Amino acid sequence: MFAAAATLGRPGRPAMAMWIAVFVTTVLFVGLRHNVGMDWNNYLRMIYSAENAQSFGALLRVSEPFYALLLSFGAWTGGGIYVVNLIATFITMWGVFSFAKRTPEPWLALMAAVPMFIVVVCMSANRQALAAGLLMLLIANWARFGVVGRSIFIVCCAGIHASAIIMLAFVAIDLKLPKTVKIAGIGIFSLLALYYLQQSGYGEYYDTAYGRGQTEAVQSSGAIFHVLMNAIPAALYFLLPAQRAKLFPTVLLRNMAFAALFTVPLVFFASAAAGRITLYWFPVSMYVWAAVPQLVAPHLRRPVRLLICAVMLAIMYGWLEYANSSLAHIPYLNALFIDSWQLDIGVLP
Repeated sequence: MFAAAATLGRPGRPAMAMWIAVFVTTVLFVGLRHNVGMDWNNYLRMIYSAENAQSFGALLRVSEPFYALLLSFGAWTGGGIYVVNLIATFITMWGVFSFAKRTPEPWLALMAAVPMFIVVVCMSANRQALAAGLLMLLIANWARFGVVGRSIFIVCCAGIHASAIIMLAFVAIDLKLPKTVKIAGIGIFSLLALYYLQQSGYGEYYDTAYGRGQTEAVQSSGAIFHVLMNAIPAALYFLLPAQRAKLFPTVLLRNMAFAALFTVPLVFFASAAAGRITLYWFPVSMYVWAAVPQLVAPHLRRPVRLLICAVMLAIMYGWLEYANSSLAHIPYLNALFIDSWQLDIGVLP
């Protein structure tokens, strides 16, 4: 669906009817999944704990505060984790589609997000996907917010998944302070944030998908794969200096590209933290791949789009075929197409 739209649809502003149809289809496909993803049982336990919390304080110990409230709401509606996932997916895709629409070729930007962000992350790491989706919404509207607005938005995202706090570094970069003060402050903040991410229990996707029961070598290879998904397009900043204005048109995208590259060496001494924070750099790969066709002659743009889509589909196939966590995505089931007694509502796995 995404590949067809990216290669056959018009490259500029997408037709509204098609855009909405793909958005709704994606939300239903991801949001109403049943027993899909490495963390399915983890979230069933979390919503069970939220439903049976005896106090507000006990509820907040289940997860970060805003996600704990969402879990409680899902339990209250009687729809359980399906309501939680549907709401979270709607918000996440709102952010993804909003950012994609700011790129030169929105359909191609969405295609770049499919293999790892939409299929892998959004269908397993519920909390971090929601936080990352909201951050994409912020990035799409970055110029509309001031320092205070950006900071409040990011802190709210951290109330869904703590790792989102790392984005405050980009707010600090925009401050009108002496460069030495900014560099020192950002360095100290980044070290503290990375230490917290490495030592905390948050960001369960990386640990469950690549780390649990595996050797350190497997952990590193899993993390480096995720990191390279964003680091490779980020490297075009240095590989194609004459095209920087087209590939990285804003200061924020440029700084995020630097962050994506700096995450590569982090894999070798803090793989868990690297695997978590790289999920926030996906706007880099989305924008860059959506801009690449603009670098070639018009008659070559369709073949370039086809090549990019083929690479993304190959990545998704490779993950589904060879990743040690892909079995949790197969077979795909949807709550709309199974009997009500099969739904995981009010159960403790």
